[in-house]
Amino acid sequence: MAYLIDEHKLSKVYLKSYHTVGRYKYNVDTLIDQPGVSRHHAIIELAQDKWLIRDVSTNGIWINDKKIDKNLPYQLCENDKLDFAAPGQNSFVVANLSTQCQYLVSQSDNQQVIEVSDQLLLPNDDNPTHIIYFDQMLNYWFLEDLNTSDRQALIDGGLVSAFNSQWVFYSAGTAAMTKHLERLPNVKPCGLSFSVSQDEEATQLSVNLDDNTIDLGVRSHHYLLLLLARLRIQDKDDGVEQDQQGWIYREDLIKALGVQMNHMNIMVHRARKQLTEAGGDKFPELGYLIETSNGKLRLNSQDITIIKGHKLETRMTL
Repeated sequence: MAYLIDEHKLSKVYLKSYHTVGRYKYNVDTLIDQPGVSRHHAIIELAQDKWLIRDVSTNGIWINDKKIDKNLPYQLCENDKLDFAAPGQNSFVVANLSTQCQYLVSQSDNQQVIEVSDQLLLPNDDNPTHIIYFDQMLNYWFLEDLNTSDRQALIDGGLVSAFNSQWVFYSAGTAAMTKHLERLPNVKPCGLSFSVSQDEEATQLSVNLDDNTIDLGVRSHHYLLLLLARLRIQDKDDGVEQDQQGWIYREDLIKALGVQMNHMNIMVHRARKQLTEAGGDKFPELGYLIETSNGKLRLNSQDITIIKGHKLETRMTL
């Protein structure tokens, strides 16, 4: 598991695969409520089996007493000392940079940690009440109650209830994801048709695939897909290469949506769930219309029509 040590509190700070640091307590993963620390001060993320940090602040970050360049990724090493906003202040030490682990951390005692490397029975193999496993189709880890069959999706950095307590799930593992991605089906050309009201309060979505039209109705999470669609179209119009079109950092997407990170993660999950269920066994590729990579998302479609207030807003074709 990857974590820092807060030198002031002498406590562990477990890292999400996309981890934010700053003074904005409602929208960062690690809060530093000190003068000089920006609302969004730093981003730490796992990319290609390396932990990187980016300075997105006003007053800077020092690593081993040397100030790093703003907005440029810097690779972290174990035992690095991190100072936020000023040298020798708000100090953390990089203690562990594992890249192959999922784990639950208790909210009441952050020293209580459950590591997950594969399917795991809880609280033990002899008398289990829950199971944690990776769903290959939905591309999610789940915690399932063995008595009721109720299950909770485990989102990196998200809260989950179990054993009369609250836990935070962290997923820095890449092995299971890489293995899964190697088996992904080829995504067939899929047409998306959005119909959004003039005030953008209601968004309807239809999917066209192999001469079949699937009406997904009006859902709040369709607006997230609409924003991703607009970004993909804009990038194509601007001449961006196809493999780079449409990508947006989660932090920028939550600003565009006007919601908090947890709310956005729920919207992404609900969108994926609806698309997967709508596709079923006949069109399993619908579950892969939302692509994710290193803290970024995009819509995996190049055939998009957007109608706003009964008038064509824009169109993108293969």
